[in-house]
Amino acid sequence: MLYYMPLENLCFQGGQNMAKYYDIHDIFDQDTTQDGISKMLFTHKQIVAWILRECFPEFKGCPLDFIISNCLDCLNDVDYLIGDSTHGRSGTDMDICIHVRLPQDLETKIGIIINLEIQKDFYPGYTIIKRGIYYECDLIAREKETVFTDSNYNDIKKVYTVWICLQAPPDLANTFERYGMAKLDLEDGMHGVHEIGAPYDLLDMVMIYLNEKYQEGGGPFMAMLRTLFSPTLSKEEKLKILKERYSISFKQEDEKMNKFIEYVKQVNLEIGKENGLKIGEEQVSRRVVANMLRNGRDEKEIQMALGLPASKIIELIRDVQSNSQEYFGK
Repeated sequence: MLYYMPLENLCFQGGQNMAKYYDIHDIFDQDTTQDGISKMLFTHKQIVAWILRECFPEFKGCPLDFIISNCLDCLNDVDYLIGDSTHGRSGTDMDICIHVRLPQDLETKIGIIINLEIQKDFYPGYTIIKRGIYYECDLIAREKETVFTDSNYNDIKKVYTVWICLQAPPDLANTFERYGMAKLDLEDGMHGVHEIGAPYDLLDMVMIYLNEKYQEGGGPFMAMLRTLFSPTLSKEEKLKILKERYSISFKQEDEKMNKFIEYVKQVNLEIGKENGLKIGEEQVSRRVVANMLRNGRDEKEIQMALGLPASKIIELIRDVQSNSQEYFGK
């Protein structure tokens, strides 16, 4: 995990504290993998401020300048803590974790704890939302002896996990969702109420859905993210758009943006190769779905046969039904 707190309070691995100090501007020199890119994006104050304002109810309506100046002092330009502290007690490796101050309580250094992830494959063999819930639980568990001690459970800080999914299905592209805990009134038709700051308001997950084939919709926030992750825009175009439209600029921008664009191209190349392999697999899956529908099988039976997530089964069924001439001859 990545905490900005005294070294003795960090998670330990193998009996030794393996955390390292890097100049935030040197991160790209150290690592150009997905984790390195995550560190660059999610330690950039202007980008983090956009995510906080648009996705977190605690920051709703806050000016970006206010968030940058008052809530993100953990993202120092130098001596920013990075390293194996992202490896939790459960063995979970996370891209990056930060803590920020809350606008309502600027005196408290650790207001909420945030894990941020970039996810390339939307169907990795499990539901990403369930993985996100697991990460949230892991973050809460890591607070023991670092944020709170003994039985002081009232000191537990709220955790967020944020996922930027690069290859979301078309029906989700350019949207984002937030999942959290809510109180159910069992005597009133089980109506749910979510109260910010309530004792149970400790776990929230934000899912952000992008797809390079769909470049419209979603407002300024999604447009900013599309610019960052665009496989077609040049470095100069990205820098110009980010600065002029979203007030986002990069220090040492040439080197950083070059490597970021290289990463985006690599990601899309990998996705293209994976999609090429998946085309054949999906064609077979559609034939199986068509045959099972023709024989009166329902959605659950099809899912059991193919072993795919329910959302993918629904997508396949829709594809088959919208191309009934091809699959059913009518």
